[in-house]
Amino acid sequence: MFRMTALTSTLALLAAPALADGHAGTKGYALSGDGTMLTVMDSIAAPEEARTMTLSTPVRSIAWRPVTGELIGYADGAIVTIDTMSGATADAGAMFMDDAMIPEGSVVAFDFNNAIDAVRAVSSTGENLVYFPSNFGDERANSVRKFTDMFYAEGDNSEGAEPLIFANAYTNAINGAKASGTFQYVLDARANALASLANNAGTLETVGLITVDGEAVDVLPVGGFDIVSPEEGTDAAYAVLQIDGEETAGLYAIDVTSGAATLLSDLGTADISSFAVSQGM
Repeated sequence: MFRMTALTSTLALLAAPALADGHAGTKGYALSGDGTMLTVMDSIAAPEEARTMTLSTPVRSIAWRPVTGELIGYADGAIVTIDTMSGATADAGAMFMDDAMIPEGSVVAFDFNNAIDAVRAVSSTGENLVYFPSNFGDERANSVRKFTDMFYAEGDNSEGAEPLIFANAYTNAINGAKASGTFQYVLDARANALASLANNAGTLETVGLITVDGEAVDVLPVGGFDIVSPEEGTDAAYAVLQIDGEETAGLYAIDVTSGAATLLSDLGTADISSFAVSQGM
């Protein structure tokens, strides 16, 4: 069982000076494997100062909502907001349409489309859902709706292969504002690749293999992926990756033009189910 207090102790030992340059203004949020506990790193450059808390409702995935500065959780049959100081959750009362379901046991990837301020939930079994918040402004407000299941485009290296998506992230995640445009990336544990996802169309296109120090790696379908943006067109992508054969997961910076991953810190645990980042506030 994942022990977040143990994770905090481990992070205290693993604080990496290399993180200080370029990453100090970014906050990190890590969800335990069973979805019951949250670790908050007020700066990913200082993991030794992480705070932990028990969530009042277990969730399957988390996402930072840049427009409102809230942490949102996807639970079975509910969308919740999460108080990152106490762990208290509040049910948003979202209506799930009849076909808007992700099977139990599937990995859920969750992130906000920053151009429209709605959050996409995609899964390791191919589902492609969107939650439209209560202030969305049309009949879709406060509902979860299903769109086209994910598939690789014709001519792609993975054409015809079943995707195993475990994380997603949108560019232009700017505090307090919608973006004029955004682009969605996903991580596929079967292809061991970074790919793009064409939103409601479900089309995947490979960007590149996930590599560390120039070598392709085999990633497991756990962890998470997110992007933080101080301004439009300037994006910093981060992922928690569990590489097959390694005992613990690591926090990596991701080059979204290639899939190259640079290790920033060993997190000292192998059981993180979701990860999000935000600009320091």
